[in-house]
Amino acid sequence: MISAAETSTARYVLGFLGSLVCTFAAYWFVVAHPVAHNLALGALVALALIQIFIQLALFLHLGDRGNQLNQLALALTLVIVGIVVTGSLWIMFNLNGRMMPSEAQMLQYTQSQDSM
Repeated sequence: MISAAETSTARYVLGFLGSLVCTFAAYWFVVAHPVAHNLALGALVALALIQIFIQLALFLHLGDRGNQLNQLALALTLVIVGIVVTGSLWIMFNLNGRMMPSEAQMLQYTQSQDSM
């Protein structure tokens, strides 16, 4: 008969191995450049999401039944993280568009620097 400790240990080992596979796969996508940039970015996001679910289910035991308060806390956390990430990306792309000079402005600047 398998004890609860053996089952828990097996879950942790499985989670550790799954996290290692996701980490090394992401590293390989970045270093080896096996596909186009956009596909590699999509693969990295997918691997990150897989790793998040592995850690939530196997390390934090959030998939276990019985504790709905944990699931509510997880949902609220995901909403807050989504808002923070979306807002940060929105601000960064907006500032990038506003702060980068146009080609005409860059040409004018370089010409003014050459005349000095």
